[in-house]
Amino acid sequence: MTSIAGAVIAAKWVCAFLGDPQGPTPLGRYQEEWESVFLGEMKSMLRLRGILEKLSNDDLDGIVGALSAPKLAQKLSKSDFDFHASAVLGALGIPGLLKVAKVVASAEVRSLLTET
Repeated sequence: MTSIAGAVIAAKWVCAFLGDPQGPTPLGRYQEEWESVFLGEMKSMLRLRGILEKLSNDDLDGIVGALSAPKLAQKLSKSDFDFHASAVLGALGIPGLLKVAKVVASAEVRSLLTET
């Protein structure tokens, strides 16, 4: 569940159910709404996690370096807590994304070369 926003969705559908417990169950609609709001973000976070798990400590240091710009911290402090991947990717901008992509691509190439 994702923080307060998920609780707001749940409360909305519980209140609808309590208002008309004999009617069609709105509780099933909770899952639909939750997925429409959060599923894309969750999938993005899982993809990012898969990438990060493959990186070495040096690679992670490179990404932290790309993420440590003061302007980025300021942008992130004003972003929506429930949407981490979107916030980070949006705050990085093109130059930051290119730095991170370079680190990830280098790690992937190293991984391919060591596997063969």
